Amino acid sequence: MHTPRPLRSGAARRLLRAPLRLTRALWRAAQPWPASSGDPWALVPQTGRGTGLRRVAGLGALALLTLVGLSFLGTLTVLLGIGVASGSDLAGWLLGLTLLLAAVLLGWARGRARQWQAQAHPLPASDELGQLRALHAQARALPRSDRAAVLGALQATAQALQATGGEGTLTRDAFDARQAAREDLPELLAAARRGRGAVQPQLQLIETRMTAIAERGRAAQARAAQAQATYLQDKYAAGDTAPEEPAFLEAGGKSPPRR
Repeated sequence: MHTPRPLRSGAARRLLRAPLRLTRALWRAAQPWPASSGDPWALVPQTGRGTGLRRVAGLGALALLTLVGLSFLGTLTVLLGIGVASGSDLAGWLLGLTLLLAAVLLGWARGRARQWQAQAHPLPASDELGQLRALHAQARALPRSDRAAVLGALQATAQALQATGGEGTLTRDAFDARQAAREDLPELLAAARRGRGAVQPQLQLIETRMTAIAERGRAAQARAAQAQATYLQDKYAAGDTAPEEPAFLEAGGKSPPRR
């Protein structure tokens, strides 16, 4: 009698690793980030045929991952529902956990789809506020500690840009705000994505500096608005009162003869 030979350990490991590799490849393809590079401007969404094809492939991978995950969770939900109908308390707890995982999966897929949609309409690189909006969308994939620090620095820089945007001359504060938006924050975000050391101290330093710039800018705008209001009040308030008549005219007298 012929007995089947057992699978070799190497072939078995390859068969077991194949689904894991496929899932990892789909996960990477679903990430809406451009390839890592040393250029901080590579973080800005770009246009072109290659970018469009990558966006289509990423959305396809995202849809496939979501469909596979929901199919697995849906099958598990049906099986656990049968267990709940049989009176199993453990099945009830597992069913609740499965539904929670399904909600998390849908939220993750929605967030990735919105990021891909944001990259479909890139903002001009010359717009500092547009640059910050692009970085804000990309910071959502960072770990929670880095994400909070990045978002705080981005918000403070946006306020500093708005506070110094009306200045006619390029002051030191306006230059620092633009420099932070164009170079420093993209570089720190790229370092955080690659896990190259802690970036929270540098981000906190930028946030503190940008907050001070925003406060000075708002104070200067308030002083300018108050000075403008005072000037207009002094200029036009005097015209609201009629010139006073001489006292002898009020008494019915005549004006003195001209010489």
